[in-house]
Amino acid sequence: MNIAPRDARLFFRLAIQGLGHRPVRAALLALAVAVGGASVFTATVLCRAIQVSMGTSLDRLGADLMVVPKATTVNLTTALLTVEPTEATIDPATIAALTALPGVDVAAPQRYFGLPSADSSHGGHEDLIAFDPVRDFTVRPWLIDSLGRPLRRNDLIVGGRRPESLGSTVKLFNRDFTVYGRLALTGVGSFERAYFASFETVSEVAVAAQKFTGHEFATGLDTDRATALLVRLKVGATPEQFRFAAARRPEVQVVAGNGLSTSVRQALLLVLGGSVLFSSLILLTMALMVGALYTGLLNERRRELGLLLAVGMRPLQVVRLILAEAALTTGLGGISGVVLGAGGLVLFERSIGYQFQQYKIPFVLPGPAALIVMGGVSIVLCSAVGVAGAVFPAWCAGRAEPYALIRGEGT
Repeated sequence: MNIAPRDARLFFRLAIQGLGHRPVRAALLALAVAVGGASVFTATVLCRAIQVSMGTSLDRLGADLMVVPKATTVNLTTALLTVEPTEATIDPATIAALTALPGVDVAAPQRYFGLPSADSSHGGHEDLIAFDPVRDFTVRPWLIDSLGRPLRRNDLIVGGRRPESLGSTVKLFNRDFTVYGRLALTGVGSFERAYFASFETVSEVAVAAQKFTGHEFATGLDTDRATALLVRLKVGATPEQFRFAAARRPEVQVVAGNGLSTSVRQALLLVLGGSVLFSSLILLTMALMVGALYTGLLNERRRELGLLLAVGMRPLQVVRLILAEAALTTGLGGISGVVLGAGGLVLFERSIGYQFQQYKIPFVLPGPAALIVMGGVSIVLCSAVGVAGAVFPAWCAGRAEPYALIRGEGT
């Protein structure tokens, strides 16, 4: 009996026959894997949903710290979202040094400009704040309406109390700029009445001002300088550590935000990160369980395995046959686990989702395509765990002598 290693159909039939001899044990193994697979699948989907649902809310907490020039007077607000009106700036070298400090996750520069205004209700000027859309984490999370496309050059974002409508045109220094989006109300005065634009768009405003008035609307316009640097810390980093590291820069001062907001954001990120460890431990437990069960199963099948070896099956083929059975059993368990996990997601959506809505936080499960991918990955992981758990027992069975197995002395 010479079985070709690539004969998948024959291996599949033999694997099914092997499982059919002990259907109860195979079903119990598949059920155990299904429970583990359901846990992994559900935990992964829920973590993804919570991360997406709370991502915007966490970003709306504002920066952990704000670095401003030493001479700047800062009016503390409930959230550090944007710069204060001032002409003082931070030079590029200092910005680069602060961004590279240990514990810094993101450092987003912003720069304030005061535009001349015919309306004196805001002190004779309009607030224009330049920000970096790539590194920003305090402006765009507050967008409640936009044109549904990427932010482009010559686009403006308006604060929640400004009168301009979405898609309308704003004329600055006799040049037209498009209102790309509108921000929600935040309670931060300068944030609600300002125009926000990329540094590139502000450069266009400067060119228009030079042509229209014959002089710059602000002195020293340089897109490498910033009025403030908004800092978000990595998990585990503290404002005190950043303050100590930044103390070597006497030209700036560090303003701390709401410590509670920082703690909440970092704690939630730790919980979400811990779910990965939780899933890994479940998979490891499943592998050990499969190994223990297959050790007992192969002990009972000594004579069967000995006869297969005696009639010509090679040891490597025996190992492959056992691994095929393990993969098939745990794969079926993985499929059942995904179905079981999908049912659990419906319950979680009705319970956790309701609690999220109570706090006005949207709870959004991943789309069908993402769920299918996650389910497929879970099934593959379950099969891989089954193979990993059965490797050692299968290797022991394959290397045993046929005569010893037939006499009941193997493995």
